[in-house]
Amino acid sequence: MQTIYEEWNTNHNAWIVYPGQLVAVRRNCFEQIGELGIIIECANPHFGIGYDDEYWVFLNGEITRIQTFMIYPVNSN
Repeated sequence: MQTIYEEWNTNHNAWIVYPGQLVAVRRNCFEQIGELGIIIECANPHFGIGYDDEYWVFLNGEITRIQTFMIYPVNSN
């Protein structure tokens, strides 16, 4: 017997971002690779109320404030 939970599509692109993590920052949806940076800390958490969190990211030798939708973790493979 198959339940509705087994039919649910689980291919989500969600991840947890943490300090010290190597990430790619894509400024727009057309970039394929993006610039590499390191997460410093969460600058402005919104606690899931509909806004993007903002993170301080060490990027190109500077600390920059970046919104969550621009951050993509780099695979360790």
